[in-house]
Amino acid sequence: MAGPHYRLQTFGELRLVDSGGVAVACPERGALILAYLCVSGEKTASREKLAMLIWPEREKSVAFKNLRSTLWRMRHLAADLGPLITATEAEVTLGEIACDVDGFQALERSEEAFRTGLRLWRDGFLASADVPPGRYADWVGEQRRLFTQLLRAALIGGEERFADRALLRTACMHFLELDPTDTAVRPILERMTGGGLVVGSGQPDRARLRQGAFAGEPAREASAPPVALAPRVALLPPAAFGSDPMLHAVSVAVVEDITIGLCAQRSMSVVAPYTAERIRDAADKAAFLEKHGVTYALDCRMSDQGLFTQLIFLPSDAIVWAERFAISPVGLLQQRQEIAFHVARAVTEQVETGRAARIDYLAHPEAYYAYLAGLRNLSSVGLPEIRRARGDFRTALKHKPDFAPALSGMARTYAIEWILTARGDRELLSVAEHHAKGAIESNEDLPGAHREFGVVKLYQGDLDESLAALDLAENLSPHYADVLYSHADTLVHVSRPREALDKLGKALSLNPLAPDTYFWSAAGASYFLESYEDAIGYVQRMKDKSPGDRLLAASWAMLGDQKKARAYRMRALKSNPTFDVDKWLAVVPMKEQWQKDLYREGLKKAGF
Repeated sequence: MAGPHYRLQTFGELRLVDSGGVAVACPERGALILAYLCVSGEKTASREKLAMLIWPEREKSVAFKNLRSTLWRMRHLAADLGPLITATEAEVTLGEIACDVDGFQALERSEEAFRTGLRLWRDGFLASADVPPGRYADWVGEQRRLFTQLLRAALIGGEERFADRALLRTACMHFLELDPTDTAVRPILERMTGGGLVVGSGQPDRARLRQGAFAGEPAREASAPPVALAPRVALLPPAAFGSDPMLHAVSVAVVEDITIGLCAQRSMSVVAPYTAERIRDAADKAAFLEKHGVTYALDCRMSDQGLFTQLIFLPSDAIVWAERFAISPVGLLQQRQEIAFHVARAVTEQVETGRAARIDYLAHPEAYYAYLAGLRNLSSVGLPEIRRARGDFRTALKHKPDFAPALSGMARTYAIEWILTARGDRELLSVAEHHAKGAIESNEDLPGAHREFGVVKLYQGDLDESLAALDLAENLSPHYADVLYSHADTLVHVSRPREALDKLGKALSLNPLAPDTYFWSAAGASYFLESYEDAIGYVQRMKDKSPGDRLLAASWAMLGDQKKARAYRMRALKSNPTFDVDKWLAVVPMKEQWQKDLYREGLKKAGF
């Protein structure tokens, strides 16, 4: 007898396919009906029940009308292959449809069944569907809990029967990601890893590892915060790099070693490797990290210099630790052991020492989320975005008046507005200085606060105090890309453009998806090195190029292309029609007169 003509995929992407694997154009609400009938085991449900499940926000008459329309479309989708559903005036009955939820049957019978169940579970039941609120959403939550319980029971019962240790380790990491205190799963992982990192047989440093990064100190555990306050750590594996796949494989294995070891810690929740890979590949990593509630992200990258790692405390967007490790074909095992040990110890120490700051953020979530919205707006340097960011930071300060990151953000918005308007408005800088000082008073260890104070001092013409503040910010966080950028920007103004470009190069290596301000500053440094093509190239890398229009006009003029110079001059004057070269150069701080002369020459040649 022939099997079902259709198969419903409910884990990950919700979709219906025919026997040949071709997607059927089933409406999503119709697919949600199929999912309910397949998974609930009811097979038949009343029209009234389905209408109120799928359209709970509608009037009853409208919900029935929507159901009739959806059922009509489903009956006419692929009649040649048999009906998806049959319907009477009162009931709806499921047709012959296979469903991926069958993969959860007999999880304990075979290793392959367990592997299939784990793959489905980590994709998430109806994870991508627009689930109706109310009873349907409650039902989905119940099913997810049931699938989790079934898989966990199979894991606990399968330790002795399943031979694939890597499969069991992966499953353990997923469950400890959900609950770091799971006393049934944790011992399984510890037995498979020897209580610490997986670093190979006969590892002489295993005792040192147990006493170091993964030592479970009883006093610390007794005073540890509840699970709800445990920080969530994501270790993002490096993407492939270069021509040696072995080095990349080793770097990925190192990150997995560290992840396994950190899963044994009760003081943190660790994102499983599968989720971490999805975060790494996401177009908007920040949004993905926020969605998953990640507190610390370990960003790992391969380059010609080896494996670069940096630990980011996401609430303040601060790099709290960074290190570069050499990886070569010679001595890979020893390198893997040493890297894993040092990174794991650094992560553990930073999580423990940062507990007070983390709890402070958790205690004021409204302030934190408003601050994050402001940060997103600050990624552009247009005046509307800057003012929207200011509104977000102001909202954060309403919830927590001494919230240092928001005070620092406020200072930044006023300083950038001073640049963009180019009117020499001293009041903007005074307000920026007030907020920067407030941020320092609230948290003198916040690198961003000293950075903003240094930026304000730069525009106020106090170049020495600006450099001192930025030196302090860089000492507090040597790998904080934004601090390096601001330090470089000051170096441009103190007539050291070559040093500025070197520092900007380091900032861009730390933050390859950099905001426009990095490229804007690099363009200015290039202009003062008389590398006008490079200056143009940096502005062209900006997403919003309008702030660089004056610099583009000057650069093209210096290259002798008057047509392009005039075009960019017109664009610049359109956004700021009152711009005056001499008035602007009278207030913009530059240590050496030759810089002002060179910029004036370019702007005048462009027709300003």
